[in-house]
Amino acid sequence: MNTLKFNVGIILGIVLLAACGNSQKQTTENDHSDHQAMDHAGHDAHQSVKLTKEQTQLVLASYLEVKDALVQTDGEAASTAAKGLLDNLGDGKSELLDKIRFDAEHINETKDASHQRDHFNTLSDNIYELIKASAANENTIYRQYCPMALDNKGAYWLSAEEQIRNPYFGDRMLTCGSVKEKLN
Repeated sequence: MNTLKFNVGIILGIVLLAACGNSQKQTTENDHSDHQAMDHAGHDAHQSVKLTKEQTQLVLASYLEVKDALVQTDGEAASTAAKGLLDNLGDGKSELLDKIRFDAEHINETKDASHQRDHFNTLSDNIYELIKASAANENTIYRQYCPMALDNKGAYWLSAEEQIRNPYFGDRMLTCGSVKEKLN
């Protein structure tokens, strides 16, 4: 009887391991498919970006002003900088520019730094995509990351300085984060 229980235990263990292996393989395949779809969608969004190098540099400069205002937890200055970003986008049309415009409009419409930071997260991701697609930055830009931002979900931002100045926490956790990438 003990041998039977032992054999059933081994069989159950093998079945569970096999199921976990298949689940992991399926998850990995799904993650790979999702990643390919995102790459393709991102690639399509960049094809129709119609900003000049000078416009892209102005958009980046305005974005950096938004970031600096959020480092200072200055919702008024972030709103003003977001308005400048919108002005610098001009009439350019593309999926990526529309996403940037959406977040910049929301940052501009409020003086609440907490709400602005929610939109700053996706704005940062989209400005990063714009900069990568255009290669318009003349100086090194640092892509930085804070694992504690957005309720420990983590978030990225761009900076003209290598030194960490966290826009998600301001003076509460000014130096929380690290450089993840240099864009030359």
